[in-house]
Amino acid sequence: MQKVLEKIALSPKEDDEVQSSLDRQGRARSWLRQRRISIAANISSMLLLRIASRISFMLMSFYLGERFASTTAVVCVLEAFYISEFLLAPIVGSLSDRLGRKLFLLLAPVTGAVAAAFLMSGALSSSHTVTHHFNLHLLGILVLILVGRLIEGATTAINAPASLGYITDLTVGSEQLRTRVMTIFEIATVGGLAIAIPLGGKVSSMLGLWGFIVVMALHALNFLLVAFGVKESVQRVTRTHRHGAMRESLHLLRDKHIFTFLPAWLAINTLVGAWITLFTLVLTYPAPAADLRFPGQLLYGGWSKETASYMLGGLSLLLLLGMGVWTVIIPRIRRTSAMLIALAGLALCIISLSIINGLADNLAHLSGNGLLIAYGLVPLVMLGVFLLSGFPPAALNQMAAIADARAGQRGAVMGLYSVVLGIGQFMGGFAGGVAIDLGGFYGLMIFSALLSLLSLASVLYMRIHKHDMIYNKD
Repeated sequence: MQKVLEKIALSPKEDDEVQSSLDRQGRARSWLRQRRISIAANISSMLLLRIASRISFMLMSFYLGERFASTTAVVCVLEAFYISEFLLAPIVGSLSDRLGRKLFLLLAPVTGAVAAAFLMSGALSSSHTVTHHFNLHLLGILVLILVGRLIEGATTAINAPASLGYITDLTVGSEQLRTRVMTIFEIATVGGLAIAIPLGGKVSSMLGLWGFIVVMALHALNFLLVAFGVKESVQRVTRTHRHGAMRESLHLLRDKHIFTFLPAWLAINTLVGAWITLFTLVLTYPAPAADLRFPGQLLYGGWSKETASYMLGGLSLLLLLGMGVWTVIIPRIRRTSAMLIALAGLALCIISLSIINGLADNLAHLSGNGLLIAYGLVPLVMLGVFLLSGFPPAALNQMAAIADARAGQRGAVMGLYSVVLGIGQFMGGFAGGVAIDLGGFYGLMIFSALLSLLSLASVLYMRIHKHDMIYNKD
């Protein structure tokens, strides 16, 4: 009763101040709720795009593998995806700073649907074509599919810089929130690819080439999600008006924080690309030929496809779980500390796997003592993967912090980040394959060790010069 009387006794001026305070609190709560919805929609959009793109990749891989004898032609068509991604990502990142993020988040699924239409049209038009004799009709079909893959690469190039720039915009001033959201983004990226592998196989077995309709439906759902769930983050007052987008992106490479960090990120992405692409291949190489080619290597050949898939799947799951744990740790320590711990985990993996590789020629020749040693080293490999999982979220936070310090250029900075991500994945498969041809599983481990040393040099330089201590000037 006393509180009621006190409220009645408030002067009109005091009453207005109370009401104004309540209005501000209401607007703040509304903005926080909208921010959560927008971030969730943005990450979900990226997840749908990754799933759709990977299903499309698998449908086209099955189609080309069954109908074209030339492995070189198949690889060139499939890998054309990266060409448009490399070229467009920095441009899109810079343009998103000027035109807004949502425009490109909407454009990405539209582009993806167009790519799926090109790929389906090209594949269906050649379903009855004889492919062991090269002719102009076959050339036209390959060109049509090649265009589809280039457009599909543009889809990722349009989405990734805008999506990362959007997250950076909405997490300014909150290191803990940014770490959590960036890690979820990384988990969704890897998780989307993992989900799409069995899903793509199922779609292919049930629908064949008509499975591209499923891809188009996913892109349509993605468009609606962005249209109704994402609110623009770039305001007119923060947009920049500079020279050409490509020129602006290349100019960013002169930034000392970017220039010294990119070698570390490129090395890790190259390594991860090599392991993901080649791990099952090196394990499942035919046993007799493997023993003749590189004798004395347990992890080179002789393993079943099922076992190799389970091993890679288990390590991938551990990597994702580790990223989740690191979200709590990274805001409490320097970013280079997290990177150095991750590189120590990588060294532990390389040493443990190399020792396991030398225990026998193959599983059949593995002795009881060798089996005990292997069982003892497996937990060390798992610990190493868990520690290594801290590098991607720490790297994302470092790049976002650099973007913060360059107001109006966040999309351009994150565009460079996604370019390095793609280049690393591409280089890892190629260079790692050469390393395996030269030295088997040991060749892959030596290649991994060289990349880890390159990353270590970059991280140490960053730490000595305190490049990981950069914060938003605001």
